[in-house]
Amino acid sequence: MYLKEIDFSGFKSFADKLSITLNNNTTCIVGPNGSGKSNVVDAVRWVLGEQSVKNLRGDGSMTDVIFSGSKSRKSLNVASVSLIFDNSDHYLNIPYEEVSVKRRVYRSGENEYFLNGEKCRLKDIINLFIDSGIGRDSFNIISQGEVQRILATSPHDRRVVFEEAAEVLKYKKRKEEALRKLDKTHNNLDRVNDIITELDSQVEPLRIQSEKAKEYLANKEGLDKYEVALMAYDIENMNFEYKNEKEKIEKLKEEITSFSTSSNTYDVDLITLRQKQDELDKTLSLKKQELVKATEKKEQLNTKKKLLKERSKYQKEDDKVHENILVLKDKIASLEKDIDIDSKELLILKKEQEEILKDKRSQEDKIGDLTKKREYLLKEYNTKNKEKYDLHNKIDSLNRYIENGANLSSSVKGVLSNPKLNGIHDCIGNLVDCDEKFTKALEIALSSSRQFIVVENENSAKEAISYLKDNHLGRATFFPLNIIKARGMDSDTLNILDGMTGYIGILSDLVSYDSKYKNIILNQLGNVVVVDDIDSANYISKQISYRYRVISLDGDIIHVGGSISGGSVKVSRSVISMKQELSHLQQELDDVKGVISSIDESFKELDSTRSREEQVLHSYLSKLVEEEGKIAQKSEVISLKQADLEELSTEYSNLVHVKEDSISKEEEELISQYYEAEKEKDEISLEIKELEKDKDKVKVEIENLEADYKVSNSKLREYNQELKELEISVSRKDVKLDHLLNVLNEEYSLTFEKARDNYKLDIEVEDARRKVNVYRNNIKRIGMVNLDAIEQYEKVSTRYEFLTSQKEDLLNAENTLLEIIKEMDEVMKVEFKSTFEKINEEFKKVFKELFQGGKAELKLTDETNILETGVEIIASPPGKKLTTISLLSGGEKTLTAISLLFAILNVRKVPFCLFDEVEAALDEANVDAFGHYLDHYKGITQFLIITHKKKTMEYADTLYGITMQESGVSKLVSVSLKEVNTRG
Repeated sequence: MYLKEIDFSGFKSFADKLSITLNNNTTCIVGPNGSGKSNVVDAVRWVLGEQSVKNLRGDGSMTDVIFSGSKSRKSLNVASVSLIFDNSDHYLNIPYEEVSVKRRVYRSGENEYFLNGEKCRLKDIINLFIDSGIGRDSFNIISQGEVQRILATSPHDRRVVFEEAAEVLKYKKRKEEALRKLDKTHNNLDRVNDIITELDSQVEPLRIQSEKAKEYLANKEGLDKYEVALMAYDIENMNFEYKNEKEKIEKLKEEITSFSTSSNTYDVDLITLRQKQDELDKTLSLKKQELVKATEKKEQLNTKKKLLKERSKYQKEDDKVHENILVLKDKIASLEKDIDIDSKELLILKKEQEEILKDKRSQEDKIGDLTKKREYLLKEYNTKNKEKYDLHNKIDSLNRYIENGANLSSSVKGVLSNPKLNGIHDCIGNLVDCDEKFTKALEIALSSSRQFIVVENENSAKEAISYLKDNHLGRATFFPLNIIKARGMDSDTLNILDGMTGYIGILSDLVSYDSKYKNIILNQLGNVVVVDDIDSANYISKQISYRYRVISLDGDIIHVGGSISGGSVKVSRSVISMKQELSHLQQELDDVKGVISSIDESFKELDSTRSREEQVLHSYLSKLVEEEGKIAQKSEVISLKQADLEELSTEYSNLVHVKEDSISKEEEELISQYYEAEKEKDEISLEIKELEKDKDKVKVEIENLEADYKVSNSKLREYNQELKELEISVSRKDVKLDHLLNVLNEEYSLTFEKARDNYKLDIEVEDARRKVNVYRNNIKRIGMVNLDAIEQYEKVSTRYEFLTSQKEDLLNAENTLLEIIKEMDEVMKVEFKSTFEKINEEFKKVFKELFQGGKAELKLTDETNILETGVEIIASPPGKKLTTISLLSGGEKTLTAISLLFAILNVRKVPFCLFDEVEAALDEANVDAFGHYLDHYKGITQFLIITHKKKTMEYADTLYGITMQESGVSKLVSVSLKEVNTRG
């Protein structure tokens, strides 16, 4: 390796861009004083990282190295220097054949470093050249006046040169870094100890609070689980009862309205009947008065008739025919009157018979209607019974189908049906349920995994797999509960989805399942988006960059990445759809049972009504038979009386024929009047009798109406009481439903539907209520809790454990650093002592050679402390016996220092050396010795020497001249001396 090129631009007096091209031999740079020769040394040091402006012969800041201008030129704003090395031998540990190092400074004070054209740090430059023999403070770069300083400096400061030669600077630097780390570790350890002490007083109280909070949360979780499930159960049942009671209220109101209408009709009917009764009473009273008058009239006529008869008897005592005629006439008149009255009574009886027949026919029609209705109900009952039987068969068949493993593979059936296998739960498709509208989306989402079997752990899966292998039953996929992790969607995507048109939800949120399978369900459905249709699916998939599966309600899928599946969906019947079908069938069965039950009630009511109506019809039939008997009896009486009348009329006619003047006109008229009066009396009596019958009927109607009214009133009171109780019950249920729904919403942020779907009662209702009471009592016993204590304890505990671990790590790091420091100290001791001894031997030789005699050696100031010892130089030129180098002349000191440099170079080979007038104090003979010794390093070390000595120039292969033709600006002139030296 060697320095190939030095490029300047704006550095100190090098205002223009110029380049010094070097070979791997000796190069001399010459020029008058003040021409800027030494700026070359400053430039090299500056590139290698020199940070001291003073060492670069500046006064203020690093911007002093920028060309400050001259009489003819303006100042520059930037300075840069590049060193280019030939690294074909890979002397530097970097994988490049050529290495370029560049530094640039701006007038603003900003520094930039470049390594092979790439920006880097100063640290990178220093690390590249450390222990390479090349560096800003290395012994291979000797600035003007520094040769004698090697001897004049203190023994302790002088050891730096030997450390670099011994290649222990990197160890020293690492040691310093390790010591800094150790110091930092001590500080960290102190801080950690302080924090641990502080946390130690917090951990235990927080642990107790955390355990209390966890116990509270466990009870709260149990309480929430069963309380929400019970609330959903109570809401559903209460809502069912609420609706039924509301329906009953409506029916009762209709009945009450009907009764109210009937009550109004009753009032009208009652008034009408009472008016009729009053009218009948008045008519009856009048008729009775008429009867009294008719009776009086009859008695008067009867008295007259008797007087007339007695008188006729005395007048015509001997006339028996006359008497017989009178008797016959009297009998005939009486019979005629009786026949007339009986005929009227017969007409009344026939009229009553017609009314009974009419009532009978009406009753028969009623019974006929009831019979038809019963036949219709019977037909409907038989139809519904058949439906019930068919539904029972379907439900039993579907249940058997599900129990036998519907559409499951033989391997899955084999595992699920084997009771000897442990930890087997069920296949995923059997563990999840959903609303009917999400069925298709769920079936499509689980199409490939619905037969995956959920097991307790990996051992259960292993056992089941062995069973399948041993019995050659095929393959199955298992999901161990303790291994499968939940999958979900990132919050950014959820924020994007929220509120988008067509977005319904995440599929795992739309299904119901047991909470212990949460990870399994989330693993399969936690990152599946459900949308309305294919258009929404396309749009939403694009918005979320096709990162998640999107399924429409029709089963169309946008897969991750953007591929689309859709069309006619034909999937095998899953347990999910079968369960829903089963639910529908069960609902149909319940509805049919309800109809059958209603028909049964109707049958009972109908049969009861028909029985009553048949009793009424039977009474009509009895009355009809009785009435027919009365009519027959009355007709027979009339027939007999008519026969008697004919016989009496014939006898009367014969007697009248015998005795023409048998009856006087007065007698005949009196008999006629008498029987007319008696007939009138009988007719009035008959009318009174009919009126009394009518009055009795009206009375019965009033009594029946009043009885019905009492029954109706009683029924109405019952209805009103029932209505009042139902309204109170409905009102209470309404309040309770509102309360339960508010609790669900406010305390649990749940709708009833979500609570019903996600919280299923897995135990009996009463057991759940007992559990709720137990949880409530536990929560009451626990009392006030600090829920933040769980997180606080986790944080504090985690931090405490972390810091405890950190403390252990720091203690280990401290021990490790001490071990490293100890190891580096040992290495530095060995390397330093070994190198020192080698340099000492070389120093003795070189000194003798350059001084052509004399003695010199190096000594350690403290051999017991190799790491801190200084280095003394003892030198005695030929013919002198000196004890200290301070007594040497200037030239002797310089040559002694050069001897030491050459001794170091003999031990520690370096790629190049940069000397700035190191031989300035030597005379011609010693300069020649110096130049002659340089030949020892030809092909080994490259030398760049700034000099005024001609003798030194003679040993150079290349000569560069630095001039200042223009004031303040250095220029470069080069001369190759190879041919000259060859010729010389």
